[in-house]
Amino acid sequence: MTFSLRRTLTAVAAAGALAVGLAGQAPAQETIRLTGQSTHPPTANLHLIFELWAKTVNEMTNGRVQIETLPGGAVVPPFETFDAVSRNVLDVGMVAFGYIIGKSTVAIPLSHGPLFGMDATDFWGWYYEGGGYDLLDEFFREDIKLNVVGFYVPTDYPQGLGWFKKPIQSLEDIRGLKYRIYGIGAETFKRIGASVVTLPGGEIVPAMERGVIDGAEWINCAEDKKIGLDDVAQYYYAPGMHEQVTGGHLLVNRDVWNRLPDDVKKVFEVALVYATVRRNQQFVLEGAKACQELIAEGIHMYRTPKSILKAFLDNWEQISAEYAAQNPLYRKVIESQKEYAGLVVPYRLSWYPDYNWLGNYYWADRVYAKEAE
Repeated sequence: MTFSLRRTLTAVAAAGALAVGLAGQAPAQETIRLTGQSTHPPTANLHLIFELWAKTVNEMTNGRVQIETLPGGAVVPPFETFDAVSRNVLDVGMVAFGYIIGKSTVAIPLSHGPLFGMDATDFWGWYYEGGGYDLLDEFFREDIKLNVVGFYVPTDYPQGLGWFKKPIQSLEDIRGLKYRIYGIGAETFKRIGASVVTLPGGEIVPAMERGVIDGAEWINCAEDKKIGLDDVAQYYYAPGMHEQVTGGHLLVNRDVWNRLPDDVKKVFEVALVYATVRRNQQFVLEGAKACQELIAEGIHMYRTPKSILKAFLDNWEQISAEYAAQNPLYRKVIESQKEYAGLVVPYRLSWYPDYNWLGNYYWADRVYAKEAE
């Protein structure tokens, strides 16, 4: 059965089917056509993973599955992508969970944050080996009641504190600042004293130009340069503590998913792992080159003051404890993550070489992000 966005049946011509049968050949498999949208602009890494995933699915199925991958806003506004997939206005979506924390705070530990010391590789491992996917399904079915199935897409990490029109030298410089930030960063910096605004990526630069905001985080050197943040601010700080691990999710309408053949379901999953790993390697290289280009343009790039990073963690731990007390599923998710992190993080701290020490042995003279002045 062939189905598209509107689940239209396309009949195989009877004469053609008869001819195939008489020839003793297997009938041709019908084409599955799906329509999707991301929450991000067309140049963003998350959207590029979406495009590569669809292309890989098409190639792995020899053209049997064709998926349209539209950027944020093409069919519905970016923040409405989740509901559009649930209602089958869209068949699939590539989404950033920070856009729906208003629906449930459980979206936070399922997508980004300090995560008890885990990096993105550990976090992906928790999804596969620590029970994350079962909890994600419970989140969709019981917590926010969306008719979707989802798959984690680790991407766009680590992220910077962001761009500012003036130097950020201490925690006091954050307080009162009109600051665009996402997900847990929004709640935490609001607690610290910033005036927080959450905007989709395409609206950040116009807001900076109009003075609606004084600072903004987006992703990294490459992604920020794509949307023109270097045209509206001259001071760039990294790292941020809000998304040293982050990720999106691929959503598939649950009814659409249930109608997919089993082999296509497996292709969806395998193609997503390939597209994520491949694009993320490109993402690192693009980010490194873009940082050098920004410095050559005269952008002032500094390490985020440690006082800001510690204040973030201190406040976030308090907020997270409050969320855990309010929502049993939130508590269940972070307890699962703590159990997994309690195994893998001490192991890696004990067994892996220190990245800073080893990197500085070879490249200390090339480190370009200076300590904040």
